[in-house]
Amino acid sequence: MSLTIFTLVFFNVSTVVIAAPISSRVPIPRDNEDSSKIQIIEPSKIAEPETKPTPIVPSETPPITPQIQNELISKLESFQGFVGFELRDLGTSEVLIDYNSEKLFIPASNTKLITALVALESLGNNYKFETKIYHTGEISPHFRGNLYIKGYGDPVLTSLQYKEILKRATVDRGIKKIYGDIIFDYSFMTEEGFGRGWMWDDPQPQISAINIWQTSHESFKYKTNYEIKDYINFLTTLFLQEIGVEFWGEIRYDEVPFNANLLYTNYSPPLINIIQQMLETSDNQIAEQIFRNLGAIYGNGKIEDSENHSKKVIKETLGYDMTNYVIKDGCGLSMYNLLSPKMISDTLFYLYSKYQSNLFDYLASPYEKSTLENRFNFEIYAKTGTLYYDSAISGIFKSNSGNYYLFSLMENNFPFDVLKVKEFENSIINYLYENL
Repeated sequence: MSLTIFTLVFFNVSTVVIAAPISSRVPIPRDNEDSSKIQIIEPSKIAEPETKPTPIVPSETPPITPQIQNELISKLESFQGFVGFELRDLGTSEVLIDYNSEKLFIPASNTKLITALVALESLGNNYKFETKIYHTGEISPHFRGNLYIKGYGDPVLTSLQYKEILKRATVDRGIKKIYGDIIFDYSFMTEEGFGRGWMWDDPQPQISAINIWQTSHESFKYKTNYEIKDYINFLTTLFLQEIGVEFWGEIRYDEVPFNANLLYTNYSPPLINIIQQMLETSDNQIAEQIFRNLGAIYGNGKIEDSENHSKKVIKETLGYDMTNYVIKDGCGLSMYNLLSPKMISDTLFYLYSKYQSNLFDYLASPYEKSTLENRFNFEIYAKTGTLYYDSAISGIFKSNSGNYYLFSLMENNFPFDVLKVKEFENSIINYLYENL
């Protein structure tokens, strides 16, 4: 692949502005989207989904026979590593089988179930994240004031949507030339960048108050927070050129002044839609951005604020004291996280109790583009988790006899490829499907 580097230079009498791509080492990632199909969601276009959750009322669940229990425990004991498991009746939450279910494991992306619970309980289904543009000076074709772009952590803001935001704030207002400056306000968060306990060689998302959602996490690998901001600066100058607006000022960082006027507000989709996308595809950037946003909304924008708020909501909803687990991020990349299969089961049952069958739509399934695509050939809705030597799968399945069960299965400290662990997980779940 040939390497293309774009450098845009705009000359003023005393100023030279150079906008650089995210890194000179990699091709510039661009969203391959059709701009004619873009949808910028306005407040008036967002309505509470008219969903009617259908409770699962299974027939009387037959008891687990000693033979099934013994065979399953034998399978779990044969695993060469640390394994924990819990099986419950979905209708009653009665624990049917448990094996190390209260032990603590590195949960990987099963952490996202906690993130979903905390975010939905805190903000509600229809919460929208905002990106605002302010201005000083009079709006005119030859605009001589400043534009201020302030982010509030929209987790799913794409580069194409960002281009549309710039168009709404300039071209649609009659601005053809900008002689003032463009100033980014990142003050929504006071602690940005990588999470705590992330491995240096993982494709880690960078977190920021203004962020561009990337479908490929590899585009963030080894990038600093400053490089991410440089990338947004680059997109800004590039997009202004593409929409026909001349920019003769500088790009700076500062807070929006009190005398600035609101020019345009962009709204994300409703939170419940974002949560669904996060869970189905196990999107680390979305999950971690939501986690950090909670620390900014309910604290001072530090990672510690996100942790403290999560612990508060967990205590209120699940009853867990903060000394019984460890949570350091929202996406599950952290090697510091410690959760139990029982805690994940409690989380799933709480979400099911609130959303009933709608929860199935929010989780991954084998019949859609998701982390479970083509993995099973029966009705199952789950959240997977994968790190180098940690794996997990937790969710709800319908057994061969038509009964619904809730389960959580976690594995740590195994000496072989994680794909082999997925085969082990499949063998456990398939056994339960066929014999329950």
